[in-house]
Amino acid sequence: MEAEATPVITEAVAELIALAAAMAANNADAFQKHNFRLHQLGVDRAERIRAVNLALQIKMAPHRDLMDMAEGYLAGNAEPGECCGGDCGGECGDEETCGCAGDTGGCGCGH
Repeated sequence: MEAEATPVITEAVAELIALAAAMAANNADAFQKHNFRLHQLGVDRAERIRAVNLALQIKMAPHRDLMDMAEGYLAGNAEPGECCGGDCGGECGDEETCGCAGDTGGCGCGH
């Protein structure tokens, strides 16, 4: 006879996940609903803030990367090279190697 596993996702943890998902999805109604449920369950405000901050960190990662790239080109000294400017005959070599062929929509050289 196997011992019954202890559930990892309690009601409070499920609500924290839902709160974070609501934040990541820009769903104010769901955020309010799950925040209220967490309050009713006695989950500390600091734990709710932690869940929201985690959701925002994940949600904002692509935006940070894009902003860093734009800042490097527009506020820094970086300039696009031949290949990074979309010229697949440049540094990368042929179109297959460079990544311009097919549906990739760009150089693909990593810049």
